[in-house]
Amino acid sequence: MQVAQAIPVVREIRFFHDRAPRFWECLGVPKILVSPQWMTTLGKVAVIFVVCFWIYSPVYHGEWLWDDDYLLTNNPVVQSPDGLGSLWFAPATADYLPLTMSALWLQWRFFGLDSTGYHIVSIILHALASCLLWGLLRQMHIRAAWLAGLLFAVHPLCVESVAWISELKNTLSLPLFLAAAWCIVRFEQGSGRRFYLAAMGFFLAAMLGKSSAVMFPCVMLLHTWWLRGRVGWRDILHSTPFFLISLLLGLITLHFQLSRAIGGEPIPIGGFDSRLAIAGMAVLFYLAKIFWPLTLLPIYPQWKANPPEAYQFLPWLLILAALAFFWIHRKTWGRHALMALGFYLITILPVLGFVSMSYMRVGWVADHFLYIPMIGIIAGIAAATGEVFRRTGNSGKQILFSVATIAVGGLTLLSHNYAAVWDNEDKLWSYTLLHNWDCWQAHNRLGAREFNRGKIDVALPHFREAVRLRPDLAETRNNLGSGVLATQDTKTAIVEFREALRLSPSIVAIQANLARALWLDDQFPEATDLYADLVRRFPENPNFLCNLGVGYFQTGRKQEAVECFEKALQIAPDLQDARRNLETVREALLKN
Repeated sequence: MQVAQAIPVVREIRFFHDRAPRFWECLGVPKILVSPQWMTTLGKVAVIFVVCFWIYSPVYHGEWLWDDDYLLTNNPVVQSPDGLGSLWFAPATADYLPLTMSALWLQWRFFGLDSTGYHIVSIILHALASCLLWGLLRQMHIRAAWLAGLLFAVHPLCVESVAWISELKNTLSLPLFLAAAWCIVRFEQGSGRRFYLAAMGFFLAAMLGKSSAVMFPCVMLLHTWWLRGRVGWRDILHSTPFFLISLLLGLITLHFQLSRAIGGEPIPIGGFDSRLAIAGMAVLFYLAKIFWPLTLLPIYPQWKANPPEAYQFLPWLLILAALAFFWIHRKTWGRHALMALGFYLITILPVLGFVSMSYMRVGWVADHFLYIPMIGIIAGIAAATGEVFRRTGNSGKQILFSVATIAVGGLTLLSHNYAAVWDNEDKLWSYTLLHNWDCWQAHNRLGAREFNRGKIDVALPHFREAVRLRPDLAETRNNLGSGVLATQDTKTAIVEFREALRLSPSIVAIQANLARALWLDDQFPEATDLYADLVRRFPENPNFLCNLGVGYFQTGRKQEAVECFEKALQIAPDLQDARRNLETVREALLKN
């Protein structure tokens, strides 16, 4: 098309654009909803949503991953119509996430085992969070606010939180966190006390979604300093209820982590010096991934820091130097830099390893830990870009616009490609091992998948690697025991099961596996004792009763075997093994 031909087309577009509000007004639509400004806003919202849905299109029908079974697919409380109360007042999960678990409970009513609906909900929540970030920054009068929302929407570091259904706790908590922040900004700007109360409600909901919002009160005070240059007693008083919510739910989370998520399993992190070194390295690692998000991994290699090397403390010197430099320039641009970096450092603090977390069994860092903290850096990048754009000439504006377009396009493509990795566990763990061969969790999970498919020869090397990397975990020992038992190597299986049971004496499955291995190895007395203990602990388990009956029969206690089989059939009348065994024992008794 020639330029002369294009001019009439442009005029036609302008003609319809200028008259569109009148058209909708004739249909009774309020003016505010069809104003050019409102239509532009809707267009920008649509761009964010469309881009998000394209990025995550590879996981629309993605499989259940990792601990999705624990939280949802094998969780009878979530699946029970009467389970909602238990999720709030008697939770059985490793973390206290009542709002997130309630959302999963509700989704189960609609979607059941079809993962597509859950993925769509997560994508919508992520796009919503991106729009709320844009709205928050615009309310704070920060330049290029929409660019910040778009950068967050397309950033590859968000893929783990959005593509993994279990991370609904992230995608649900962040919109509530941002809504609370928006209300606080309105309150600080003098819009009324109702915004303060709304902020408290949104913050409480965010904490009930995931306690990663715990540092919100500190962010409130940071924002006050950024806005006024000081923090007074009135500001501290306003933040006090938020600190109380953080303290209460933070302590509950800590209790759940230490008593349930971690339990007796070892976290190989070392003392305070090791934790300090790991934290400093993590701060810089995360910053590097925000600016250069290549080779993202579901599980990153754990760098050795027990004992730490001297160079591993250097990140803290760099961080302090940056803070000091920005503080010197706080009267001008340094104040904004301190706001961005301060938000990042404050919100990342709880997941740096100073407090033990169950995830630290597999890695020191994870992309999903960055879902909230990264928005501080992204907002800073967008604001700086907007300021440079304002000050530069036309040619500079064109260059900057081109660079921003290329950056957004590149991030979008990276996110789309990385989302495909999260389609199923085969891709997930194979990709992880390609870049991090010493990831015991990937070996363990991939081995379990192959084992369940009956590919024992493929599963065993992964199980052996997992034990080599983490011989101190009952989980790896138990899986290796199951693998070698499938090859009829009962002696080796017994050794592995004994070690697993020593490491975690309370895990029922390990004791049952050991009993079965002993029984297959003709060590009936010890196997019978183990099954008898299991029956004492779980008297209504028909399988344990059936196995105990076999043990009694093999050790000559036929009448007790009959009682076990009969009780098993009372509990589970369709248990054919118990029925056949009962007939066999009765025939043996008749012969005697």
